[in-house]
Amino acid sequence: MKLLLGHSKDIISTQFSSDGKMIVSSSNDKTINLWNVESGKILKQFEGHSDYVTRAKFSPDGKFIVSCSLDNTIRIWSIETGREWKIFEGHTNQVYDAKYFPDGQTIVSCSSDNTIRLWDVESGKEIQMLKGHSNCVRCVDISPNGNIIASGSTDCNIRIWG
Repeated sequence: MKLLLGHSKDIISTQFSSDGKMIVSSSNDKTINLWNVESGKILKQFEGHSDYVTRAKFSPDGKFIVSCSLDNTIRIWSIETGREWKIFEGHTNQVYDAKYFPDGQTIVSCSSDNTIRLWDVESGKEIQMLKGHSNCVRCVDISPNGNIIASGSTDCNIRIWG
């Protein structure tokens, strides 16, 4: 067993890279850490969110990380440079989950503004807003073929979009 030390507050999410060599983590300390699994060392720390980072996930090609936060934003970070590459603004309340579509061209996010939003990665523009939940949307996932979105909410419902 290895113990990875580097965050100063609760860790909210973790994900392995597709090759299993790295882990990305998000934390209430407002940071995202990129870890080397073998050494247990931090490779990069990404800072820029002004509130808890609720999720961090790798892009399908493994070159970027998407994160979201209670600061109402979604951000993309370059693993190569360690810098913020793009910021997505539009949610009017805390963002709880975000992830890439399988093609890497679109991101889906969900928020306590009761919406799910789709974003174009290249332009940073909102493509679509999905409304249907009556309360905070806490989690979102995409089918492997990218045709269906599933969302879960504190309204006790799962909705299937597609």
